[in-house]
Amino acid sequence: MGNINVSGPRSRPLGLIVVIGAPASGKSTLCRRLAEVLGCRHLNVGDIAKKRGYILGRDEERDTLILDEDSIREEISRILGVEKCLVVETISPYAIPQENAILVVVVRCRPSVLLERLKSRGYRFLKIRENVEYEAIDGPLQDALEITGWGRIVQVDGCSGDLDREVEHILMKLEGKGVSRKFNWTNDFMSLLERLTRENHGK
Repeated sequence: MGNINVSGPRSRPLGLIVVIGAPASGKSTLCRRLAEVLGCRHLNVGDIAKKRGYILGRDEERDTLILDEDSIREEISRILGVEKCLVVETISPYAIPQENAILVVVVRCRPSVLLERLKSRGYRFLKIRENVEYEAIDGPLQDALEITGWGRIVQVDGCSGDLDREVEHILMKLEGKGVSRKFNWTNDFMSLLERLTRENHGK
């Protein structure tokens, strides 16, 4: 795929590269590698919220934190003003200063693989089911469209096992050579529904 060498020197982009996807989809691993290749700083929205105290409360039913997205946006904008190039991972499109986004990377993961990853993290049934459904119905892609338009979005596979190949897709998009990719998890997800229900009822 192309002639891009992810291990070679690269021009450092100016702006915000956003990486969005379901929990356990592979965002963090991809972000670290992408930031390393580009020479940009890597930030995690959840880490910013915890470190700076930008937390409004907790959703006990979903076992998630409620983030102060306004404050996080301001913090990212402030850091970007100094660093000039950031790779930011998030599960929320509303914690991102949209005007600074030069590219949104949507990390996808096959629902059957995502299910096992979420279970290994000890997530509750409701949180597992919601995130698997979120992936199956293209939720990460729809959230990316809350940040920017189609022309600045690239989708990658977070569970393919070939990290540098997926980073290459991103680099090609940044250089205007990207090929559009689509992910359809319908059949995979439908096969999981009965299993998810059976496992929950068995508890």
